[in-house]
Amino acid sequence: MRTDKLSYKEVAEWFTRARNPDAGRPVMSWARMYKVGDTYELRFDTAVVGVFTPDNKFTFKLTSQEARRCSITLSQALQRAIPFMWTRVATGRYTVTCTTGFKEYCEDNPDSYRWNYFKTAPAYDVFDGLQFDLNTYEPTNAKPPLNSTDVIKENKLMWLRSLRKFKMAIKVRARMGVLESLIKKVEAERVGINRHQWEMPDWGSDTWQEVLYTSIRDSECSMELLKGFIKSVSTGYYSSTVSVEEVIEEVDKVCTTYSIDLRRRFGVFNEVPTVQDKNEVPRHTMERSHSTDSQAMVM
Repeated sequence: MRTDKLSYKEVAEWFTRARNPDAGRPVMSWARMYKVGDTYELRFDTAVVGVFTPDNKFTFKLTSQEARRCSITLSQALQRAIPFMWTRVATGRYTVTCTTGFKEYCEDNPDSYRWNYFKTAPAYDVFDGLQFDLNTYEPTNAKPPLNSTDVIKENKLMWLRSLRKFKMAIKVRARMGVLESLIKKVEAERVGINRHQWEMPDWGSDTWQEVLYTSIRDSECSMELLKGFIKSVSTGYYSSTVSVEEVIEEVDKVCTTYSIDLRRRFGVFNEVPTVQDKNEVPRHTMERSHSTDSQAMVM
C-alpha cells in the first residue's frame, strides 16, 4: 500500500525514465502512465483513472460506466499505485480514501487492525472531476455523502411515482404485443451478425441516461427505448432468443443499476453544487495498452 504523498513533480521525474514515452510507462501490471501535454494520465486499459496536473492536483476522470467496468481491479490494486483506496459502497456508487495517514495511524495504534483506520478516515464519493490537492491530500470539490445528504421529499415522491408509472407502461405494452413484435425485429436484425458485434446501448452514457430519464419522467416508451432494453438482455451462447419476461426483468435491472444517477437527475438529493476549477483538465483521446509489465511505480 502506498502511504507516501505523491506529487506532480515526482510523477514527472519518474516518467522521464520511460523507455518509450509515447507508449506510456507501466505503473503496475494493470495500469500505465501517459504524458499528455503537461499532464500525466493514469490509465487502466482504455479508461483514464485520473490525471496529475502541474498545479499539483490529482483529478479522477472516470465516467459512471467506466467506474463500473474498472471497479473490481481498482478496489484490489489502486492503493498500490497511488495513495488512494477505492471502495464499492453500492451499485454504481464508489468512494476513495486517502492512505497517506495510514502509516502514522499504525505507529500510534500498533494493536489495531488496518480496517479500523479506513472506518474512521474520510471517504469521498467518486465522480468524474473529483479533485485532490496533492499538497494536503484534501479534496477541493467533494460532494456530501449521499447517506448523510438531506432528501427532498417532493422530488423523491415524484421519482417513485414516475418510476412506478413507467414500469406499468412497459407492462401494458407487453400485454399489447408491442414487445413481442420488437423482439422479432431485433432478432431479424441480428441474423448473420456475430454476437460480439451486436449493437447494445450504453446506459451509462449521457445520451442513454437522458433518454431513460425523460422517458421515466414523462411515462413515455419510445420504440428506440424498448429496443434498447431488448438489445440489453443477456442471451446464452447457443441461443439468441429473448422473451418478454426477460425484457421486463432487464427494465428493472437497468433502473436499479442506474438508480443513483436517475435520482440525481430527478433532484432527489439536496447536494451542494460542485465548484468547477478554472483549470479543469479536459478528457483526451485514449489508446489501448496491452502491456503485462508488473513493475510498480517507484519514485
